[in-house]
Amino acid sequence: MAERRFLRPDADFAAYVNNYYAAVEKFWSVQGFDESELKPLKEALSVWSAAFPAHVRAQDAAESVRQSKDAACRTLEAEARPITSFIQGFPKTTDADRATIGITVRDVSGTPTPIPTTRPQMLVRAGGVSRTRCA
Repeated sequence: MAERRFLRPDADFAAYVNNYYAAVEKFWSVQGFDESELKPLKEALSVWSAAFPAHVRAQDAAESVRQSKDAACRTLEAEARPITSFIQGFPKTTDADRATIGITVRDVSGTPTPIPTTRPQMLVRAGGVSRTRCA
């Protein structure tokens, strides 16, 4: 199985790569390697280290805005429901009015139930054992 070095959740990845870079930098120094070879890795870590917290802040802000939007939606729906109920029950309301407003146009003709496309299935339980009868 292939080695899975880089952790998936961003916070775990951030902790891992910070430790990884510090350990690699120490290893490079102990081995006497040219530390300039680590410059692209260090720059990539720097970009990541700025991008990840910015992303977290943006997600937090987006979550806050989403919660505000959802609360506003619930309030608006709560205000619209009694108005809709009044309009639905008002004797002078026509189906054209309902369609224009975008509320339910009641079906008074009694739409027939469509013909089933599959056979009925049944579950029989006898003595604690369940049996399924399929088509």
